[in-house]
Amino acid sequence: MGSGEDKEGMWLDARMATWQECQSFLERVPCAIFPLGSTEQHGLHLPLFTDTLIAEKLALRTAQMSCGLVLPALPFGYSWVWRRFAGTITLSEQTLKAIVNDVAESLSRHGCHALLLLTAHGANQPHLKYAVRDLSDRLPLKIAYLFYPGIERVLKEAQTPLWQKGSFHADEIETSLMLHIAPELVRKGKSVSCYPDPSFDYECSSLDLGALSETGVFGDPRPATEDKGARWLEIIAQECAGRWLSFLKRHGIWKRWEGDDISCHR
Repeated sequence: MGSGEDKEGMWLDARMATWQECQSFLERVPCAIFPLGSTEQHGLHLPLFTDTLIAEKLALRTAQMSCGLVLPALPFGYSWVWRRFAGTITLSEQTLKAIVNDVAESLSRHGCHALLLLTAHGANQPHLKYAVRDLSDRLPLKIAYLFYPGIERVLKEAQTPLWQKGSFHADEIETSLMLHIAPELVRKGKSVSCYPDPSFDYECSSLDLGALSETGVFGDPRPATEDKGARWLEIIAQECAGRWLSFLKRHGIWKRWEGDDISCHR
């Protein structure tokens, strides 16, 4: 058993594994999970690496509840709306799609049959959608992408509302997750609430989010706690794992053998 692998051998952390361990794993479990994050501003209290740390942790917990070779997280994403904030790095749409393309081609070459793109950065979503469509015409690899499934359950428990439907950034949710994942990186004393007025220009023109919030916060991070973060991570990971396993079953990659043993098969 290699480092970063569970005793049943259904998941493996590729960062800690050798190439032989990855090869052996994919021969048994031809599935992989690719976490995608960002390096961008997250208010005065959270680090630039917030999305990447969340994506990384979420991918590992998802794999532990299901299966897959967990790849190193991509630390950059499409972050155009925060480009005026120092430290923010944004990939172009073409670059992000090209990275996904190259990762998928590499995995397919090594015998992987299914790939889950697990993003913790919302702006990556539309580009992943079209990258997956393009890849489906060229590779036998089955690909799915997810962004915070189960967030509806989390919102029912949160004390504060979202800035807008489906939009949260450096708020109670992300801050709670970070208090659970990396509490030493959270500057709790610098947390501020910010609910900018909705903007037609942002929705329908080139106005960026940086023009709407000087702090970079959209929501209220002050009620965040480590306990909430631990529970919410589990909720989201469970939903990710359930959807991933359902995807694998639909495509004939996940097989339940006689008895209680569950395995991926080629």
